Amino acid sequence: MSILGPQRGRNNGVGIEVRVDGQLYSGSRADGVLVSTPTGSTAYNLSEGGPLVHPDVATLVVTEMCAEGPMPSLAAPLDADIVVRVEEADHAFVVADGRTRERVDPPTNVRLRRADDPVRIAGPPLEFFTALGKLE
Repeated sequence: MSILGPQRGRNNGVGIEVRVDGQLYSGSRADGVLVSTPTGSTAYNLSEGGPLVHPDVATLVVTEMCAEGPMPSLAAPLDADIVVRVEEADHAFVVADGRTRERVDPPTNVRLRRADDPVRIAGPPLEFFTALGKLE
């Protein structure tokens, strides 16, 4: 899931504030914020400088995108309540799985938390470390 400013690049971001379980983690101007599961951490998150996360690790990874005052990526507990406050922009977008995109008008809070019912992804079994060969 990502929260993006209207356009990426210099002076096109949004003001963001990220809170984890009510505690301030970061606040700056950025192109956006990514919040991903280990499954989602190996693509977009990696390209933004986020960590590679083993799929058996129960975590949500928070990565700022081109922030003015960047914080390192954060591995938060899977049950954490993450709130991203979006300000200082005409509009922003919340994008889920790269498929659904919803416009939001700042100032607004976007709240992320673990769903009560998990989604099961079907597909061929994939050995994590073998798949890493694609990154070379």
